Amino acid sequence: MTTDEQNFKLIVLSEAGREFILNEDPKKLLDNVFNRLSVHLDLDVYFNYIFDEETQRLHLMNYHGIGPGEHVPIEWLSLDDSVCGEAATRRSRILIEDVQRSSDPRAWLIKGFGLKSYVSHPLISYGKFVGTLSFGSRKRLFFSDLELDILQTVCSQASIVLDRVLLISELKRKNRELAQKNKELKHSEEQLATIFSVIPSPVLVLSLETQQIIACNDALLALLDISREELFNRYWPERQRPDSLIKPILDASMKALHKSHMEVSFSDASGQMKICLCNAVSVDINQTPGMLAVFSDLTEHKEYEKELVRLDQLHLIGEMAAGIGHEVRNPLTTVRGFLQLMRKTAVEKSPYLDVMIEELDRANSIISEFLGLAKNQRIDMKSNGLNALIEKILPLIQADATVAGKTVTAELGPVPLMLMDEKLIRQLILNMVRNGLEAMPPEGYLTIRTYTEDDSIVLSVEDNGKGIPSDQIEHIWKPFFTTKESGSGLGLAVCFNVADKHGAKIDVVTGPAGTTFTVKFKRLPA
Repeated sequence: MTTDEQNFKLIVLSEAGREFILNEDPKKLLDNVFNRLSVHLDLDVYFNYIFDEETQRLHLMNYHGIGPGEHVPIEWLSLDDSVCGEAATRRSRILIEDVQRSSDPRAWLIKGFGLKSYVSHPLISYGKFVGTLSFGSRKRLFFSDLELDILQTVCSQASIVLDRVLLISELKRKNRELAQKNKELKHSEEQLATIFSVIPSPVLVLSLETQQIIACNDALLALLDISREELFNRYWPERQRPDSLIKPILDASMKALHKSHMEVSFSDASGQMKICLCNAVSVDINQTPGMLAVFSDLTEHKEYEKELVRLDQLHLIGEMAAGIGHEVRNPLTTVRGFLQLMRKTAVEKSPYLDVMIEELDRANSIISEFLGLAKNQRIDMKSNGLNALIEKILPLIQADATVAGKTVTAELGPVPLMLMDEKLIRQLILNMVRNGLEAMPPEGYLTIRTYTEDDSIVLSVEDNGKGIPSDQIEHIWKPFFTTKESGSGLGLAVCFNVADKHGAKIDVVTGPAGTTFTVKFKRLPA
């Protein structure tokens, strides 16, 4: 090789090499290299095929020098198609000179582009087959050895650069795909978290391997009456203690994994008794075993069932009383009348007759309470003021309390009018007050309060007696249940019945410092 040829080769390669350094876009890189080469070598066309490992075919990625749409038929080539396919198969350069007169069967494709000379090089980077890079001229029939050497050197450099650029491009594409998938995953997680948080049923997701909480929703925290921080920092670490808040629901969840469901009773953080139905299933959490437990709060349902049983008992007694009450009252009235006549004529027996009349009056009072339990009892609902009714009967209540050495006060807040049967509400108030007075020691005090709470009008009667024993609290609403020697056991049963007839809810809170009965009536719509 002469000095001129060496200088020529050095100039061409340095210009091409500059483009390899400056460009990372494959199309721009090859176009610029081709432009540099075509100035010196009279090139008109180049084709760059990349080997597609998935299809085992050559895919035309970059090209120059053909008309619009002419690339479509040659976009994909098999490894045995045309000159490029042959170069790919042999992993060696293929040269076709005087193309238009050539009888080489591989030249059929390039003849259609009007080429006179054509050379195709396999692109091999550190032993890895990348694709092919081919050059063609429409002006000259042959390439010189120097020109072929230059093209071979350029293709060797292009192999390494293209492999690196394509690898970077693929990594960038995968990074974009990964970023998009991460974005979609984050969006899905946010949607799932939103759905999870608004599910009305309490839900607990637990890792069976680490025994740690994976997730829980706000409904579970509300069921336990604790905050998320209290659950993780206080109650969960002590979950294995016998008196732990978490232990009952955790044990029920584990048992529910092997059964269709489990019913569990426990007290929440504020001491309120809860009854739940637990269903649990096994789930896979990041390829480790886990459990998803769903709880259905049955507390109100169970209370409703109890109330239905109480009401059925009351209604049954009431129906019986309605059937026989009048038949019993008539002879009692007759007997009472004769006793009053005898008291006028037999003065010396008046003390005995008075006791007999009092007992008859008590029997008549019990019959009246019986009749008050009747399901079909007629009620006369009118718009009245609860405070006005209390103020009307308060002097009578205070007089009875004073005789017993006790005090009754009223703290009446502003409450709106409500629909009520005045006679029945009067009976309800008197029964609750009488019950409280009888539970208090001498010098005890009882407070009647009225106030509004949300959409309710509240009546409460609070005494400072010794409270109701825990083993009796479930029975106080039952007819005939009493701890008093002279009690009928119907007073609170009547209160429960009156509240039900008014669509009200009656509750009791008791302790060593006293007992408070609360009745919540619905407010009239505005």
